Amino acid sequence: MPLKLIHPKDITKKLKTTYNRAEHLKAYLNSEEFQISIKFKRLSEKEIEKNFMQIRKWIEELKQSSFEIEFQSIAYRSLGEQSIPRILVLNREEFLKQLSNERAFKRHIGLIQKSLEAFPSLEPLLKEKPQLLMENDKVWEQLLIVCDYFITYPMPNLYIRELDIEGIDTKFIEKHKKILDTLLCTILDREPTRLAQNGFEKRYGLKYDLPTIRFRILDEALYIGGLSDISLPLNEFMGLDIGCERVFITENKINGLSFPNVKNAMVIFGLGYGVESLKNVKWLKSRELIYWGDIDTHGFAILSQIRGYFPHIESMLMGQEVIEKFRYLAVEESLSKRFLGELDNLTKEEYEVFENLKDNLYGNALRIEQERIGFGYVVAPLSTISLLSKKDYNLKQKKDKK
Repeated sequence: MPLKLIHPKDITKKLKTTYNRAEHLKAYLNSEEFQISIKFKRLSEKEIEKNFMQIRKWIEELKQSSFEIEFQSIAYRSLGEQSIPRILVLNREEFLKQLSNERAFKRHIGLIQKSLEAFPSLEPLLKEKPQLLMENDKVWEQLLIVCDYFITYPMPNLYIRELDIEGIDTKFIEKHKKILDTLLCTILDREPTRLAQNGFEKRYGLKYDLPTIRFRILDEALYIGGLSDISLPLNEFMGLDIGCERVFITENKINGLSFPNVKNAMVIFGLGYGVESLKNVKWLKSRELIYWGDIDTHGFAILSQIRGYFPHIESMLMGQEVIEKFRYLAVEESLSKRFLGELDNLTKEEYEVFENLKDNLYGNALRIEQERIGFGYVVAPLSTISLLSKKDYNLKQKKDKK
């Protein structure tokens, strides 16, 4: 087995690791003595005899290094007295000097003092995680300026691009949301927030690019200024009042674009799991809602999701009959991406189909995409309740005669 010796480069590596963990700053902030010790393994007589030249070279390397290592004299039976390295002990000043970081330490102390003068409530965070300051030391003063802005002007209701903070550009806040949230949550005594899905903007009262809702009005009598295919940001969609009685929600874009014209109705499309954006649209609660998605595990997961927001929503063209009729057009759902969890918001019939899909009772990972269902079959359930416009009803009649 090779002899494991601690070389000067190994000592330096350990010192750098300790420095990057900011243990010296933590000791300073907590008024504790900082000391780092590196002990050397005591070599046996057998090890020295077997690796004599290697050890001799190693000891010379240590003695010529900048480290003041304590040696001990050991009397070996066959080798006589030998001077062997025992331990290296460094205090904070020696530790920083070895890494040439004395000036950096003074700068960090200055930043800590500035931080605590501006925001005394940061003290617990800095004592626990001083590495946050070290990791961001080049921008720390700018971070404090941004924090001061949000404390002075809470919930500004502006886009980040509109914030007029001297010396701070838009890109800076975008790039440093995570550390800014950590600092602001500490100052304001809040729990950290999720930064995904514009979490930073929501928490600190900033405007952001809202999801866009695309929909088609399916009844010409309800067109808005002659327009039927419309995309609106979510906040404007929430205030919409078309006056329709029925709203279809379909998973895929092409099915929304080709959805049959239906009296007193509209169709929302292309959201997928983004149906979450509809959960706070209050006027949808008073409309008849019908969802149509792919017949696969994710189609039913989305159905369950949206029914969690709107318990009265019904499904369309996702049942056993459709599977039997169009099974020959089915493809395989990606095995690595299937949803195999539990769903709480399905009817008894829907849940049975979902479980059968998971258990591969219709075929291996069966998936029937919406686009594989014939258009005449899509028109049929709408015509039976006299909702179709004359144009699409006539189209269905022609396809039925064929």
